[in-house]
Amino acid sequence: MKPMKPKVKTIIACTSAALLALGAAGCNSTSSSATPQPTKQPEAKSSEPAPAATPAKVDKVTYNIFRSFNAPEYPADGGPAKPIVLDAMDKAGLKGIDYKVTLASGDEYYQKLNLLAASGELPDMFNVNIPTMSRFADEGLIIPLDDLIKDMPNIQKVIKQEDIETLRYKGKLYALPVGFRPEAFNGPNISGFVIRKDWLDSLGLKEPKTLDELHDVLKAFTFNDPDKNGKKDTYGLSTTKMKSNTTEPPNFSAIFGSYGIIPTFWHERGGVLKQGMVLPETKQVLQLLQNWFKEGIIDPDFPIMETKQLQEKVINSKVGVFEGSAFDGDPKQALNSSLLKANPSAKLLVIEPPTGPNGKKGWAESSPSYNDMRAISSKVKDPKRLLQMVDWAVGPGFNLVTYGEEGKDFTFDKDKNKIDMKVESYSELYKKGFSNPIRFLQVVDRRWMADDAIKGMVLSNDPKNLIKNEFWKTTQAMIDHPDLITLWNEYYAKIITGAWSVDKFDEFVQKYYQQGGSDIEKQVNDEWKKTKK
Repeated sequence: MKPMKPKVKTIIACTSAALLALGAAGCNSTSSSATPQPTKQPEAKSSEPAPAATPAKVDKVTYNIFRSFNAPEYPADGGPAKPIVLDAMDKAGLKGIDYKVTLASGDEYYQKLNLLAASGELPDMFNVNIPTMSRFADEGLIIPLDDLIKDMPNIQKVIKQEDIETLRYKGKLYALPVGFRPEAFNGPNISGFVIRKDWLDSLGLKEPKTLDELHDVLKAFTFNDPDKNGKKDTYGLSTTKMKSNTTEPPNFSAIFGSYGIIPTFWHERGGVLKQGMVLPETKQVLQLLQNWFKEGIIDPDFPIMETKQLQEKVINSKVGVFEGSAFDGDPKQALNSSLLKANPSAKLLVIEPPTGPNGKKGWAESSPSYNDMRAISSKVKDPKRLLQMVDWAVGPGFNLVTYGEEGKDFTFDKDKNKIDMKVESYSELYKKGFSNPIRFLQVVDRRWMADDAIKGMVLSNDPKNLIKNEFWKTTQAMIDHPDLITLWNEYYAKIITGAWSVDKFDEFVQKYYQQGGSDIEKQVNDEWKKTKK
């Protein structure tokens, strides 16, 4: 992360060739007295509160929305879905509102967003991460939303108050966090150990509940030919290479969790917060993982493993347990579907995090932001009407916006509270102009998932299965010392693979504090103590 910069100068917009690619998203909302001519569409059925209606006579306004999302299928003009959505909004009392959505993803998204900010032509609503939100707030480029959302009943219903408090910057809310439907399977957490249930059955083994039982299963998956091909070509446990982001949990998080800690999280010890990577429990876990690695039950490629490579190993039945998500338990999802094509008898299942020697267990809880926050430009025309559109989209218009036309794109079983998708994939919805590109605020809804995957989501979000992070905010020292995670990654990988002795962990702790950890720890505790007053 980079230090905050002084306020950028406003220049004439849309003259740079780099900005032309963004089209209308590079300009702010426009208004006129023209009225839209929507096509007819049955009014969306919902028990959600209706959004506050706008006056009968209003000027037309088009809101430009820039999304960090990859959907090349989404039509630039909004597709056939747009008149249907506009008609539904009109019938809900939101008259004269239009939208223009532009998409980009990955590094390209923030490159374009920063160009737009520098030119003074930010779109009306857009994605931000925490560092960008903080910088834009300091530069006056985005507006606080606290007072505006007081009049938005559906937004207030889906976003969590604790997320709002966590994401406040200098006492104000500058971006909307992800919302959640109320069902237990609609929580923020999706991660966990995914196991080949058919391998367990093949070897006559039960689902592991403890760390020792997990070890025995991994050993059997490695040496007892679980796929019955007569070859020693499988590993018990695999994962991807380490992340470079300190807000993401490290790999093997459920193993660390069995000792009650997560290396990148902040844990209270003796009335102060300490980052997990310097705690003695981390040294114990590194020793255990080194032993497992030497035993041969951990895939030796994990330090350099890309996500695609891990998925290929899963599909080719080379791995029995891997760090994945509850989505992997759904046969309609890409990984599971590809595995079933290669091996129709395969079955993936999310298991509980293993209980450690002192009765502790859990995987890392997800960050409050869910990496999909939405901010509003300070130049937006009539921000209240923009938020009324968002409020409708997460309330009465939710099913239409998210799943398309009922009876055509999906069906809804009210008694079972189940969504049945009639399209082959979300790509079909994107082509029409529905779903994620026009979900103006992300609201987690997994009612469409298969039953086994739903069970996995419930398991992933059970508070008993989560290790909590006591401090999620970003301090200036974290921005000033971004290389500590690189230092951790080096020691972590070399100790586990046996290149270094576990005693090198003590050297890591010393370097951690010498290379910025002391400043970070002090600032974290200063901020944390303010919340305890």
